[in-house]
Amino acid sequence: MALRTESRVVLHSNDRELEKGFERLKHQALHWVFEGYPVGDYYEAALPNRDAFCMRDVSHQCTGGEVLGLSEHNKNMFLKFAQSISDARDWCAHWEIDRWDRPCPVDHTNDQDFWFNLPGNFDVLDACWRMYLWTGDRDYLAHDDLDYFYAQTMEAYIKRWDSSGNGLPGRKAGIEGRTIFNKGRLTRRGVPGYDEASAIWDTLQTATDMVAAMARAHLSYAKICGQMGRAEQEAIYNKRGTELLKRLNRDFYTEDLGFAKGFDFDGKLLHADKEYTSGRHMLYWDAVPDQSRQNRMLDAYASDMEKVQIEDFSHFPEILWRYGRNEDAMRSLKMLMDPGLARKEYPEASYCAIGAVATGLMGICPDAATNTIGTCPGLVGTDWAGLCYVPILGGEVSVHHEGLTSSQLTWNGDRPIIWKAYFCGSASPVEITVKPGETAVASR
Repeated sequence: MALRTESRVVLHSNDRELEKGFERLKHQALHWVFEGYPVGDYYEAALPNRDAFCMRDVSHQCTGGEVLGLSEHNKNMFLKFAQSISDARDWCAHWEIDRWDRPCPVDHTNDQDFWFNLPGNFDVLDACWRMYLWTGDRDYLAHDDLDYFYAQTMEAYIKRWDSSGNGLPGRKAGIEGRTIFNKGRLTRRGVPGYDEASAIWDTLQTATDMVAAMARAHLSYAKICGQMGRAEQEAIYNKRGTELLKRLNRDFYTEDLGFAKGFDFDGKLLHADKEYTSGRHMLYWDAVPDQSRQNRMLDAYASDMEKVQIEDFSHFPEILWRYGRNEDAMRSLKMLMDPGLARKEYPEASYCAIGAVATGLMGICPDAATNTIGTCPGLVGTDWAGLCYVPILGGEVSVHHEGLTSSQLTWNGDRPIIWKAYFCGSASPVEITVKPGETAVASR
């Protein structure tokens, strides 16, 4: 069986610490890449040494995977999840799949006893849309197995888990319920959100982060339908997604405590001790349109970086750059690059950090639907930086930023692309058509 040890992508900068940190991340991430096993090509996306990949981790590691050139690995894993969706498991996919092409035994005993976090199907659907935007691979739109997975997730899955009749999937009462134990542990089938450590998750019926994932999945599926020429479906799911976002920001939020963790079985809002622990995935899924609420949550992110577990902290650079908190984003990135970081071997840490270098520090934003690549410099504490040989849209791009006011893009692909060069302080981008093999320069 083979390990993947090479990737062409490289970061250059006058900040040598940044360069070396990126190389450490790349080495760590490639350590978890495996090829030639029964499951097909994959990378570890679970607790280290599980020899497996799970729905949440793959959905969050996949951008970093694309940057490293692991496009086929990503598609293989997403197809494995899609192919595992089943009526017998209430339309859940396999939460975690191992290298032997089976549901990971530690998480799956049988179709009545298995681990599953309810945001999982929605997270995978949204990630597949993002992978289409990054790669241009129409399998993410039209592959029969993915198309079936999307359709069942949007309809049958939601209906099956809507135990309260309010249109929202939730942990079921009774046999799936509150304090029922199974082999000495709390029932693990239908964990309401992604908070697996909280002492209150057993009393929680509907989690806030699940609703955020659900809303984002609806909006992403609407775009998939649009690309497939299904205008009626596009309108339906876009409307549902918009309404879910409104409901989320109205019903799951209080001005004094912020976003709750969700509703308990009696319909009461349950709050956490720190706002970011309730809303940590809200910003990840762009589910908070109100800027004052965004700022409140971002302040919470920035104030407690050193205390956050690695599963959550892995996403901080990406989220902070997305919302313009460049200095905090760079600080969190440097922390993830630190060779002394606790649990740095957790695959999500390296993959998400690599993804954040591409999408945050370099501001690379592809859109296969419009054949464009956007860029926006997010440099902090460095005069210049360049990320070279990034696989994207079926080709390869190299981006170089000189400070925050000048950018350069080199494109190697089989067709021209449109480069949209954004700069902070400018209302509109500089648009340039770049032919294969050409280098273009833009400035503010």
